Amino acid sequence: MPLICPNAIAQNTTAFDPTTKFTVPIYNGVFSFAEGGNYSKATFEDNAWFFMNLYINGSKPLANLEFSAKNCNVTIYNYETSILGFPSDRISYNVRGEGEQTVNMGVGVGGGASVNWVVFSNRTFVSNGWSVSHNGTVTVTGLTGNVTVIYFGFTSDLGNSNLPFYEQHSVAIAVTVAVGATVAATVVVKVAAKRQAEKGELTNNGRQVLAVSESGRPRRPRL
Repeated sequence: MPLICPNAIAQNTTAFDPTTKFTVPIYNGVFSFAEGGNYSKATFEDNAWFFMNLYINGSKPLANLEFSAKNCNVTIYNYETSILGFPSDRISYNVRGEGEQTVNMGVGVGGGASVNWVVFSNRTFVSNGWSVSHNGTVTVTGLTGNVTVIYFGFTSDLGNSNLPFYEQHSVAIAVTVAVGATVAATVVVKVAAKRQAEKGELTNNGRQVLAVSESGRPRRPRL
């Protein structure tokens, strides 16, 4: 029996809820999670919190997360991944206070290229106020309100200059294509609307001319 049904080792987890605070005393920072959840391990080192096997209710499991807050109060909403379309990892949180946050989701390690990262502040793309280090740690400074940090996992070695151009700049190309498609669609709609308007104008003019020719004098068009 021991060979057929080996002992199952249960993984111990620690639960948390929205009232659980994770403080960074020397940085005057604190953060919490908007939803309850659990993790298998949490340690505080070098003024940052490290979580293993983190699960936030309603989100995807996250194997590793490093997070720190400086001169601000942060509420982490969720963590999501996507393997369809553009493979991505993203974390969303709310910031109160113009401080600084560092976040590492365990992705983009060894790349150090900001081209595969984007940051949104209050649903608006921002190009300033954040940076990414070689180990995949994103530092966000001075942004308040809702912040979303997204990593697009197109390549496994972003720092390799021998990679083809399209792999080194995959996100930039994807964004350009998306914008181009949007502009093209807008142009098509405008052209179609203009042609329809011109067609309608020609039809109306034709009806007016016909009314004059039949009666010999101008008369009010029938409704």
